[in-house]
Formats: sequence, structure tokens, C-alpha cells
Amino acid sequence: MYKLIYIFILNCFLIVALFAQSKTKIIKHRVITGEERWSGTILIKGDVVVARTGRLYIEPGTQIKFAPDQDLSRSGYDKTRSELIVKGSIFARGDIYRKIVFTSAAPRPRMKDWYGIEIQNLKNPAMFEYVVVEYAYNGFEIKKSNPSIKNCQIQFNYNAGIRVAVRAKSRLTGNIITDNGYAGMICETGAQPVLSDNMINNNQIGVIIFGSAQPNLGNLQKGKDYNPGRNALFDNLEYDLYNHGNKDIKAEGNSWGSKNRDQILKQIFDGADDGRYGLVDFNPIIGNIDLERKILLAQQSQKIEIDTLNSQSQTADSAKIAKSTIPETRRNLPIRNFTDSSKIIAAADKSADETKNTSLTVSQPETNTIEPDSVSAEKSLAESENEEENKKNALLSSINFDQVFMDVFLDKKAEVVKKVAPIIDNPSRGMYDHGRVIVRVTIGKDGKVEDAKVLHGLNYYYDDLALKAAKKFIYKPGTVKGVPVRFSTSILFQF
Repeated sequence: MYKLIYIFILNCFLIVALFAQSKTKIIKHRVITGEERWSGTILIKGDVVVARTGRLYIEPGTQIKFAPDQDLSRSGYDKTRSELIVKGSIFARGDIYRKIVFTSAAPRPRMKDWYGIEIQNLKNPAMFEYVVVEYAYNGFEIKKSNPSIKNCQIQFNYNAGIRVAVRAKSRLTGNIITDNGYAGMICETGAQPVLSDNMINNNQIGVIIFGSAQPNLGNLQKGKDYNPGRNALFDNLEYDLYNHGNKDIKAEGNSWGSKNRDQILKQIFDGADDGRYGLVDFNPIIGNIDLERKILLAQQSQKIEIDTLNSQSQTADSAKIAKSTIPETRRNLPIRNFTDSSKIIAAADKSADETKNTSLTVSQPETNTIEPDSVSAEKSLAESENEEENKKNALLSSINFDQVFMDVFLDKKAEVVKKVAPIIDNPSRGMYDHGRVIVRVTIGKDGKVEDAKVLHGLNYYYDDLALKAAKKFIYKPGTVKGVPVRFSTSILFQF
């Protein structure tokens, strides 16, 4: 009897698996000239072009997977890798727990499995919200276009997370741009993107600027170019900001991971290092990055329930972040609609409003010796502080501490206790090649490597040596808000 039940259940699982597989939509090549909607799982084997008359809508939770190193159409910029080329309109709007994912279809994906998303749509709208773009050559390549990219994760891309060129004026808000092979962002040929509230970390170079490009990374002067900044630019391998262009760059109001002026300057290249290039104007701000929201943005291991936001605030009280503002001025430069669709945020706001209305009851004494305006001002300040505290508590209580955290969210920087160098016993097997191998590792709560995969390879021999060495690394156990957690980080091997 039990055997029959077991066979029945097994058959049910097989039927469900086959049904799910049959629902995968395969696109070998497509030119979209009208309106088209994508949902579910899409497998792309050749270039997809949204023509100037086309409109592509992508539903929340859609998975767009690109067959690695394949382009059946043999077209586009790279004839060996598939691309999504947007000349018309695109609306890819997920939400915080149903992200839209552009990724590789490989079982063990690597950087450069597909080419990326190219936006060349002039004045047509292009909107990306709660989207993950990974394992491409360039995650986004933007030319002569002004797309809005908000609350997205752009990671593990071979060359750049985002390349902006040819006078493009894209707006980048609240994104995590991390672990890309060369640069988090490349700006060139007159590009003028506006960046605020982004985390740009763990790339070889955070932001690199060429020629006449002039990104706005933070401009605290009131006016049409005002931008509060609030970007986190730190822990990039070579430079956080590299100005190889001829214009001065505004980068005010950002966090550079340190309040040490000399340390920050080491991570910035500009006209102070070589007079042929423009200067970077910055005044670092410590503690102005909303880490809780960024952690939730990166959280993918479970659906975040709304009810959780209205409870568990007691545990959040012990995890408050003290924010301090430390203004430092480096130098004066010489004279020469997205609507946030996150139910997390909405629920947090609602929770704060309800708490404010029920708990802040001010009883007036019979003999009032305080001026009414003073009472009103104090009450308004208390309500404002309480509202912000409740928002933070709601966000903190939603964090899943069982997930694998990005190393940038750790309380302290990931620290290696034991390093292991690859043993090159037969260089001829590696064809005496030279280059680097990047291995992504998952670290357990005990500090040992639980999993490792090659993100950027050199050849089979050196990739295998790097993988074997990475698995023997030991790290100091990591914590987030004082809670022991698993985390992921990258190891670079140079051969």
C-alpha cells in the first residue's frame, strides 16, 4: 500500500516537472514590432530585437535565460552570444520578492555567457525596476538613451555592469552594482548619467570615466543638477572612481567606506594624479547608506510576507545603526515615473502611520505653561523620529538571516584566516597561459567554504587549480547585525 502511494506521489512530481518544463518558452530569434508580454520562463538562443515600433512588457517573476555562448541568429554586436537589443519601448518592472531575472541558462554559469541588454531607443521609454542582470559581457549597454534603472542588481558581468555612452542620460537609483569583472560602470563619449543611492562595490574599478563623459554622482548645490548622492563607493579592487576624462566630476554626499581622507584619495584617480584629466569634487558622508533596504533588495531566498513587517520589532531594537555625518571637503574645483512598487516599503510606511496614530497621544495639563507652537514643534519632531524608527524596525524584522549574504553587508569586512595558493605542477597543461581566475565561494557560519564556482576562467587546467585552492580557504565567521550568517565572496587568482 505504502509502495503504491510512493509511486503515485513520484509520478505526480514527474508530471509537474514535465509540465513546468513544457511551459518554458524558447526563442531562437525574434523581432518585436508590436506589443508583446513575457512571463514565466523564457529561454533565448538568438538575438531578440525590440524594433522602434515595438513595446515589450515583462511581468514580475519572469526568468529570462540565455543559452551560453550561443546566437542562432548570428546577428547583433556579438555574433557568438545572444543579446536583447531595445530600439523601441521596454517595461521590466518586478517587485522586491518577484524580481525579473536576466541570467545564463548554464548549470554553472560564468561571466560572458551572453552579451547583455543593449538600449538604443532614443526617446522611447525604457524602465527597469527590481531586475537582476548577471553573467553577461556588459549587463546594460546604453547609447543615446535615457532609461530609468531602479532597485536592480547588476552582478557577475565580464566587462561592466553598465556601460553608458553617446550622450546617454540614464538615471540609476537604488541599485546594487557589484562583482563585475572590470568596472561597475563605464561612462564615455559624452554620457551624463545621474546616480543616487547605489552601492558600487567589489568590482575591479567602481566607476571609470573616459573622454567627455560627465556623470553626476552627487551635486549638493541647489538647482537643476541637484543630486543628493548617497552612493556607496568602496571595496573596489583597484579604484573606486577613475576619472580618465577631461571634465571635472561632482561626487558629493557619498560614502567611501572610510573617514580617512588619505585612504579615500588612494582609491580615486583624477587630475590630482595626472593634470591631463579632470578633478573629482567630493565630501564623504559616513553612515548615510540605507543598508536594511539594500539587504532586502538582495534577499532572494524566500518570499517576504507583509505580516512580518508589523511584528517582531523587539528584536530590531537591538540592531539599530548609529548614523553619523562627518563632512570633509577635499578641494574646491577651479574655475574652468518610477513609483516605488515595493510592498515592503508600503507596509513599513503603513505600520509607521498606524503606530504614530495610536501611541503618540499628548495629554494637555489643565494649566499649560508651554507655548502652543512649542508643543506642536516637539510633537511633530517626536512623530517624525518615531515614524523613521518604525520604518527601520519593519525593514529589519523582514531580513531572513538564513540566506547567504553578500560580503558587503557583513558587520566587518570578510577576513581570510587561511589562504591556499594553487600548485602549478605542470605549466604545459595550462599552455603557459597568463591571466586571472575569479572564484565565487559561499562561506558557512564556521568560516569554511561550503561551495565554490568559477565566475571568470582562464582555461580548464588553471580553472581547476583555482577551484581546488579556493575550497581550502578559511575565513573568520561573518555576522550581520551581530547574527552569525553564511556569506559569499570572490577570490582572485593571478596566473
